[in-house]
Amino acid sequence: MPVRKLQQRQPSPAAQSLKDILVREWTSKGSEAAQPVILEDSGRANQPLRVYVVWDDWKELSGIERSEIIMDAYETVFGKDNVVNVTVAMGLTGEEANRLGIR
Repeated sequence: MPVRKLQQRQPSPAAQSLKDILVREWTSKGSEAAQPVILEDSGRANQPLRVYVVWDDWKELSGIERSEIIMDAYETVFGKDNVVNVTVAMGLTGEEANRLGIR
C-alpha cells in the first residue's frame, strides 16, 4: 500500500478568525459567552487530554479544519510542551454534541 504525505495547508481567513476567538475564550477569566464551550477531559497532569469544543460558528468547516483550529489554539495558549498531551481535538456544533452525548 502506498504511503503519501498530506500537503500542508494554510489556514483560511475564517479559520484564523475562529482560532483568535477560541484563544481569547481560553484565556479570558469569567467569560459570559454562550459559545464556544471548551470541554477538557483528562485524568491528571501530563496525562492524555481530550478537548471538545462545541461551537455553532464552525458548522461549515470540516472536522479536520475544526481539529486543526483547536490544536493551533491550544498550542498558542499552553505551548508546544503541553500540546503533545492532546490526543483528541474535536470540534462539534451543538447539535452534533447532543447526538454524541457530549455535554
